[in-house]
Amino acid sequence: MFNGENEPLAAQTNPFLQRYTPPTIDGNFTGKHIITVDQFERKDLQILFDAATSIRKRIRQSDRGLTEVCDGKVMASLFFEASTRTDMSFQAAMRRLGGEVIAASNGVQFSSVYKGENLADTVRAAGCYADVIVLRHPQLGSSYEAAYYIDKLNQRIKNPSVIISGGDGIGEHPTQALLDMYTIYDQKKGFDGLTITMVGDLRNGRTVHSLAKLTALYEPHGMRLCFVSPQSLKMPSSTITLLTSKGITVFETSDLLEVLGQSDVIYWTRVQEERFENPTDYAAIKDDFIMTPSVMAHARPDAILMHPLPRKNEMGTRDDHDILDEDPRAVYFEQMENGMFIRMALLAKVLRGVYV
Repeated sequence: MFNGENEPLAAQTNPFLQRYTPPTIDGNFTGKHIITVDQFERKDLQILFDAATSIRKRIRQSDRGLTEVCDGKVMASLFFEASTRTDMSFQAAMRRLGGEVIAASNGVQFSSVYKGENLADTVRAAGCYADVIVLRHPQLGSSYEAAYYIDKLNQRIKNPSVIISGGDGIGEHPTQALLDMYTIYDQKKGFDGLTITMVGDLRNGRTVHSLAKLTALYEPHGMRLCFVSPQSLKMPSSTITLLTSKGITVFETSDLLEVLGQSDVIYWTRVQEERFENPTDYAAIKDDFIMTPSVMAHARPDAILMHPLPRKNEMGTRDDHDILDEDPRAVYFEQMENGMFIRMALLAKVLRGVYV
């Protein structure tokens, strides 16, 4: 639920959003929780991007990969929400770095959570066994709560753990934003002068919340952000205020064609059915923005089309998918692969402090 200014009401009531302040990176990732993009500065992104580029080159040149980097380290995967790409890419990243992965048998829903165990005790149990915990949870502020209790645990055990957020309710998805920024950086060779257009569910979409915050680090550099959504799914006003305070030009509209032909980056999202309490509200707007080959024909020849996936009807029919997938401007599979490289870089930096 949201208040009159399109802000999440949960943000006002979850005490850990005020009680816990995550550490800033400030050039040093070692041993730090990664739960919000607010921890990053521009220099931290460049460190991570350089590491991801180096990792990608080494992975493609070697069958062995980099298995020495996290040898002996253990990652716990705690996913309270369904996930394919985030969960699998983190597991692949850890294993390619030589680490091990543990998870509750048959998923969190069959763990002690099923018996009524709270989040604090679940993450502390994982913290007793793992060096890093990747957490996805439907409640806003859950990663802050987890980090708070892991810090308490770390004062008592000899093998401290760190939390990495794999998605925090409707709040943030920091590692998705990092891989999205890296994909734009890799495809466009920088950010100066770009028009980045985000389309769809901008109110509930944690991926766009985090991505918009990261763009503020490159202020202003001629960057322009266009937000295209139904009136009921507009970007939260706090994000708009942040961006404009940094000198970034923001344009909001419900008419995609008003900005599509000017866009360097088109970031498409689905309307998230699972975030709606009333199915009628979802049905009323789910078809407002559908990317099809005929819509993409209005885009610039050098534009790129991104999507955090999964996709449903917001990219048309299966035949539309096949045609879009063949369009060289569609980079969502490269974006997906970059997720593994960014998460490898992040794990290496957080667990070992190494510049891979």
